[in-house]
Amino acid sequence: MKKHTLVISAVSCLLAVSQAAWAAAFVVRDIEVNGLERVAAGTVLNYLPARVGEQFNDAKSADAIRALFQTGLFEDVQLGRRGDVLVVTVVERPAIGELKVTGNRKIPTEKLMEVLKLRNISKGDTLDKAALATIERELAEQYQAMGHYGVAIKTTVEALPRNRVGVNIAINEGNVARIQQVKIIGNKAFPEAVLLKQLESGPRGAFSIPFLSDSDKYSKEKLIGDLDALNSFYRDRGYINFEITSADVSMSPDKKNIFLNVSVNEGRQYRIGDVSMSGNPGLSQEQLGKAIKLRKGEVFSQKALEETRKNLSSKLGSQGYAFTKVTATPDFDEANGQVGILLSVDQGKRTYVRRIDIRGNNRTKDEVYRRELRQVESSWFSKEQVERSKTRLERLPYVEEASIEAEPVAGTEDQIDLIVTVKERSSNQFRVGAGFSQSQGVLFNVNLNQDNFMGTGKKLDVNVDNSKVNKNYSIGYTDPYYTPDGISRGFSGYYKEYDAEAEDISSYASNRYGGSVNYTVPMSEHDSVYASLGAEKREIVLGSEPAQRIKDFVAKNGEEYTQLPVTVSYVHDTRNRTVFPTEGQRHRVSLQANAPGSDLQYQKLSYDGATYHPITDNVTFVAKGKVGTSNTSGGLDETPFFDKYYAGGINSVRGFDQSTLGKRDEKDDPIGGDLMVTGTAEVQFPVPFAEDVKGLKMSTFVDGGNVFEKSGDFKSDELRYSAGVGAVWLSPIGPLEVSYAKPLNAKDDDKEQKVQFSIGASF
Repeated sequence: MKKHTLVISAVSCLLAVSQAAWAAAFVVRDIEVNGLERVAAGTVLNYLPARVGEQFNDAKSADAIRALFQTGLFEDVQLGRRGDVLVVTVVERPAIGELKVTGNRKIPTEKLMEVLKLRNISKGDTLDKAALATIERELAEQYQAMGHYGVAIKTTVEALPRNRVGVNIAINEGNVARIQQVKIIGNKAFPEAVLLKQLESGPRGAFSIPFLSDSDKYSKEKLIGDLDALNSFYRDRGYINFEITSADVSMSPDKKNIFLNVSVNEGRQYRIGDVSMSGNPGLSQEQLGKAIKLRKGEVFSQKALEETRKNLSSKLGSQGYAFTKVTATPDFDEANGQVGILLSVDQGKRTYVRRIDIRGNNRTKDEVYRRELRQVESSWFSKEQVERSKTRLERLPYVEEASIEAEPVAGTEDQIDLIVTVKERSSNQFRVGAGFSQSQGVLFNVNLNQDNFMGTGKKLDVNVDNSKVNKNYSIGYTDPYYTPDGISRGFSGYYKEYDAEAEDISSYASNRYGGSVNYTVPMSEHDSVYASLGAEKREIVLGSEPAQRIKDFVAKNGEEYTQLPVTVSYVHDTRNRTVFPTEGQRHRVSLQANAPGSDLQYQKLSYDGATYHPITDNVTFVAKGKVGTSNTSGGLDETPFFDKYYAGGINSVRGFDQSTLGKRDEKDDPIGGDLMVTGTAEVQFPVPFAEDVKGLKMSTFVDGGNVFEKSGDFKSDELRYSAGVGAVWLSPIGPLEVSYAKPLNAKDDDKEQKVQFSIGASF
């Protein structure tokens, strides 16, 4: 408004001055434009409402000045007359020659520059001081929303040659205002301490870790969420008429400390009366009984009501009713303190999926994604099948995220189209890398990894790994849809050299080569059976001073073995994704054995599993466990020393040196065991100040486990435990994992290693 007032005032003054220039109308013979530096004369003539050969008078002068000011290109505009020539004199607004933003840490410079560009404040744009003032105000509001109430933003404009200016936006973010006290007033049913636990906002606890806890950081959005949480807490306990009468926020004069006062009116507690239903949902009494979570006589719960509505919508949605509406009408019985609930179900028409469109598949063939969909075209719409389809898409290694949206078909009431949008991650990679691992030393890696070979969804792996411990050369190929119903088939071939002495296990080397064919047969949406059959040739090369147990084994069984390994596994997997899952479980039971005709007859039975539980949107609790046991047959006295179980290190019990747990031989080398037990409990969370970096996670953990020489030797007091913090980064050359762990019950002969890491390959 202020800008418009100034423009109108300028126009009025110029009109008063220009009246002496022409006392009467005249026919414009020519138009002369003065004062231009960067703006073309044609631009002025285009906006000027005057043309050569037309009559010009006082009435048109106001329109002309207004039109030129509204272009935003000029600081000043004057009209004059020289004979029959209309003279236009302008003063151009300067152009932005330089633009700098300093002092910003919370908001990246790139994002600020994007916002400025949208407001036409970027290098080359005409300077608009009003837009700069608006940006200052909006930036201050954004910082205040993040808790920086002491933010100060100062914009300076510096003159540059050729009618240009340099714009400097200096930001002093100040300190984050911290919550010092939260008071709840008016509560009677619940102690204040109980209510404060429902809030995310509050003073930081004495034992809070600063970079992990931001409870004392105030923001309007967090306060709104806290008030909703408080409201939900009461409504889930029968206080239907609960209300928050006020939420006062006060701040200390230095804008560093914040005090919150929340006043509440609890109302009375209600129990559930009669629960009735209107409409014809078409569900059996058994289905209704499972869907409705409200029970007469119980304390009313808003959560149970919402779960009931969700269950009814989901049940009907699975039968094709995509737009079901379930409303709940309360009927209060004040005398008895009860509330009756009338559930009204409007299921609408049964909906069919007309067409499914796949979008975002720039590298992948359409059919690769369609075969993962459980919702198909020309069938009833099912919310359950749509959600399952989304999960299956996101579990593909070459999909970062997926969404499925329903769009009604114009002109119909019973048809929808599904829009499937995928965001693909790079999956076809050729990498040459080097790295270092504490357990394997210097690494050299050449890897051709194509999880989505030529956009077909097939997997091709070619690997060359070279370290002081391992030299691996392998090739593998897998077709996940060898048959249309999802049976996969794969082939692999390999040559591997292993130097146990370099890993401080014993003085021997093991060289082997072979190949295998494998199949995976899906039994259900979450269950599958894996089977592999291979052939392998192994050679043992004794070192200068091998342990006696190794010499005895080689003396009895020879140095070369031909094996026919067979593996059968059962897998149950409900994870929402394969990379950094946040919910679900994965369990795998495997039996490894050697088929008749093998030189060494032994079997290994193992289990490994993990369960994931979201704590918040970004924090996940994970519990993992592994158990493995061995058995021999065919005259073999013991499990071969080269195929024992080992524990300790970054992949089992962190804080203990790699593969060093369990008994040792006469050379103080670990002998491994026929029984292994390990477990982990950890909390995964984004790296502080780098929450937006995908492929990067931190964790706090407790590990436990050990190996035992014989399967019957398990003793719980022999388990070793450790606790610490770790991080995983999916780097371009492979996973980078680092951990710091402190053993909790190490014995004198245990080898500790608190800091452990590996990079360059996945071990």
